[in-house]
Amino acid sequence: MKKRILHVLSSNDLAGAENVAIGIITTLSDSYESAYASPSGLIEDVLQNRGIEHVEMKQLSIRQLRKIIREWKPDLIHAHDFTATIKCSLATFTIPVISHIHQNPHWLKSVNKYSIVFFLACLKIQKIVVVSPIIKETSFLNRFPSRCISIKNIVDINAIKKNALLVEDKDFDIAFIGRYEDIKNPLRFIGICEKVIEIIPNLRVVMLGGGSLEQVCQKVILQRNLQKNIEIRGFQMNPYPALLHSKVFVMTSKSEGLPMVLMEALALSKPVIVPLLPGIDNIVDDSCSYICENDFEFVEAIIILLNSVEEYQRLKKGAYQRAEELSDIAQFKYQLGQVYSSVLQ
Repeated sequence: MKKRILHVLSSNDLAGAENVAIGIITTLSDSYESAYASPSGLIEDVLQNRGIEHVEMKQLSIRQLRKIIREWKPDLIHAHDFTATIKCSLATFTIPVISHIHQNPHWLKSVNKYSIVFFLACLKIQKIVVVSPIIKETSFLNRFPSRCISIKNIVDINAIKKNALLVEDKDFDIAFIGRYEDIKNPLRFIGICEKVIEIIPNLRVVMLGGGSLEQVCQKVILQRNLQKNIEIRGFQMNPYPALLHSKVFVMTSKSEGLPMVLMEALALSKPVIVPLLPGIDNIVDDSCSYICENDFEFVEAIIILLNSVEEYQRLKKGAYQRAEELSDIAQFKYQLGQVYSSVLQ
């Protein structure tokens, strides 16, 4: 009989961590029986389309988790964010818990109320998986050398290419895909595009995603008279057609662990323009990207890629090669299997 893995997330939409959880469930389906537990919301349709069992919660609470654990009877709990880790650690004293950290927030690097609470939760966690070595090296997680392991996320290149072939009736110069939240800095992205529009008046931009700043972004675009250039779309279950029909992917996040959307852009042969963040050079280099320290460098990089066919083709070729290097599914499956086996023994 297969061991049962309960994947727990605090969000109800689809972003990087959610995509990783779905990928793990699919990749290890031949070895483990898995379910995805989260508050109900946009994620439900995604899971239904993927044939993944969704254990719904009104909200992520210790009480709800204990009820799910009693009813679903998991052998192991895989928590995919800080909140899920803390609440799962308090919801059970008998089921082993793995914490999977997909982000590298600033608070993790200092002593504060958030890091103290997470540290206390980690004392009970059997394994801590981080998506980049920099997360462990620059935080208190280095205090758990035997329990903290780095496993890079991967993307299914063939699945992304297949999903990208669905109909998209527009072409764009720049794509932004992510949550409209402060951590992703969509307002900075709009400001950068505004500066590019001063030089390339017919610039075509698409922003995909959802979040608490969506209406703020729409208002700013209207106030600055950018609506002819920047199209905001809501949550997209399949953002890949729009990404495929865009020339360049631009990311303006304030912090990241191992951004899945960046790897997805590379898988579709898109040159990427990213901020200088800790560990970003472990994902991209000058063969496929521009790493920028300020808005001026973002604007300059965008203009270069949109005006130079030779430079664009160089980075386009390098993007796909980098995606292939980062997406070793066999290695990813083996590493996760080792983590699960060590905890379930």
